[in-house]
Amino acid sequence: MTGKIDDPIDASFQAFPDEPEGWANKFKEVALSLTGHVFLPAVLFKILSDQLSQTSRFKRITYLLRAFTLKIGELERQTGDDRGRIKALQAYVESPRFQEAAASACEEAARASDVNRVERMAKVLSGSLTPTQWSPKDENVATLIRDLAQLGDRDVQVLQKLSIAFGALMLAHPTFPDDLFPPNNSSFEKVLREDGDRDGFYSTCARLIGFGLAIDVTWPMNWTQPHERCIRPTRRGLALLGYLELFQR
Repeated sequence: MTGKIDDPIDASFQAFPDEPEGWANKFKEVALSLTGHVFLPAVLFKILSDQLSQTSRFKRITYLLRAFTLKIGELERQTGDDRGRIKALQAYVESPRFQEAAASACEEAARASDVNRVERMAKVLSGSLTPTQWSPKDENVATLIRDLAQLGDRDVQVLQKLSIAFGALMLAHPTFPDDLFPPNNSSFEKVLREDGDRDGFYSTCARLIGFGLAIDVTWPMNWTQPHERCIRPTRRGLALLGYLELFQR
């Protein structure tokens, strides 16, 4: 199984062209044009060198693949000699869906400047081999990885807090009836108070809603506190947390 998993990832390396000819000299020219600033030229050169250097890009991809390999090792130990499960995994790994996800993970890892983001992408890529109870049957893991590449630590933390507020309720009622949430909104208010930054929390929630990871549930007309908010994770948000091992799979 390991060899088959490696094939689409190896193929994704073809997505990266060689370093442009004379790229270092071009960066130096840009830096020299900004000599009126004390620190800016050196800072820009360092950023551009790191982000566009083929060596740095492959270091980030290597980190991704190592993290992915560790997860695969765990999965293989869990699978054991279950041939039916191994066959299903092989079929998924050979599918265009997984190959696109692997290529997207490598591309996003090459551009990432944060190791935590690369590690999260590796978890989602490997986690997609064993979908969570929240994962849609036709889940587009490549899109989820591209979205994840744009999320920071704060986004993931707030999404996890939303799962803490509504997680037990959602596990008990996985169909998510809308009228179930407002009467049970005290947990949301609790995590909001504990966070201590109401504006920042709501701002991050708005970002999560934009990525389809959370939803602002409409209050019933007969509820007495329509001014309150009721923001919960979506199934997609819970699937992401499941891959990241931050919520029950």
